Amino acid sequence: MFYTKLSNFMEHITLSGILNHVSRSLSGSFNENELHTIKKYIAEAVLNVPYHQVFINKHHEVKHEDVQEVERIISELISGKPLQYAIGLAYFSDLVLKVTPSVLIPRPETEELVSLIVKENRIVAPRILDVGTGSGCIALALAKHIPDASVTAIDISTDALDVAQHNAKSNNLNVNFFHGDILQPTVLDGYTFDIIVSNPPYIRDSEKVLMNRNVLDFEPHIALFVPDSDPLKFYRAIALHSVRCLETSGWLWFEINEALGSEIVNLLKSLGFGNVLLIDDFRGKPRFVKAQKCNP
Repeated sequence: MFYTKLSNFMEHITLSGILNHVSRSLSGSFNENELHTIKKYIAEAVLNVPYHQVFINKHHEVKHEDVQEVERIISELISGKPLQYAIGLAYFSDLVLKVTPSVLIPRPETEELVSLIVKENRIVAPRILDVGTGSGCIALALAKHIPDASVTAIDISTDALDVAQHNAKSNNLNVNFFHGDILQPTVLDGYTFDIIVSNPPYIRDSEKVLMNRNVLDFEPHIALFVPDSDPLKFYRAIALHSVRCLETSGWLWFEINEALGSEIVNLLKSLGFGNVLLIDDFRGKPRFVKAQKCNP
């Protein structure tokens, strides 16, 4: 094991030595790009050295407790645990977020969704709702990058809300989090918003066989999967709430299953939304839908 091999030479363990050992220990399980990401996380989150300064600090000695922490992370990564869960944090849209197995690990596609909303927003002091907030990544990033916004976020999981509230505090951002089930028709009674956004569960049960084991084994299924018999259940519920709760000319944004784009577009058009647009992500896959509430 990693600690057993190095514990007798603690005073000689340097930053470069420990990162080289990370590479050697994990090279059979991860490719070069993945190893680069792992070492960056370890350097910055565990060893408190910005990754771009690793070379000039390569002779810096690593503390005993940090060696033990790196040992634990290596062991968990070998077991299949995702890097962000092993370290307990994720980077997202200029934020550092706590993540636990109660919340999804934020994805680059979701970061792209936030960027689209920020770029296209023309509403002064918008009231924004994030449905199924999880770690709070969307809500907090919008609060950061649209500083005059009033942001509200809802989730059915109290454990997820605990994580999101921690992230709001640690990033010094103000978001109103509340517990609720978006499938209940009265959950948003009394609320009005200019923008509603959601990255809801959208992976069909039949698609589980296509997914990596580290996702299936560690990430919360309640935030991932929908039955094949009704894969649009969350989109439909959120869209119906949006008909009532969005201001006229307000916007609804979704992250979607790439296989369900046309169905979601047709659903929104059937409910009277206008300017419905299916948008590709940076990989060229249909990943986002935006729609505008029209005059009644």
